[in-house]
Amino acid sequence: MEQQKAEKKSVRNTDKIVKVLFGIRIVLWVIALAATVYWIYWSFYIYETGIHLVEDYAKAFRPIFGKSLLVTLISILVSFLLRHISDKLKKSGAPK
Repeated sequence: MEQQKAEKKSVRNTDKIVKVLFGIRIVLWVIALAATVYWIYWSFYIYETGIHLVEDYAKAFRPIFGKSLLVTLISILVSFLLRHISDKLKKSGAPK
């Protein structure tokens, strides 16, 4: 009887952790989307300001693109890592 209660409590705790990790993953994907939208916006902004030469455009665009791409990739990779952790928790916390 005590063992069943302990297992149920363990499963509930595991479910809570998995839900929190899922929330964090959603936030990370929103951050990745925002970074992508920002560099697309910046690209249009540079073009609209009249910078059309490739050399000038690259100088203005490259730093923003690099940082945004880095933020996006890190967010997505951390999200995949959290997914892996969630899957392991689900398997280990599943009732037998």
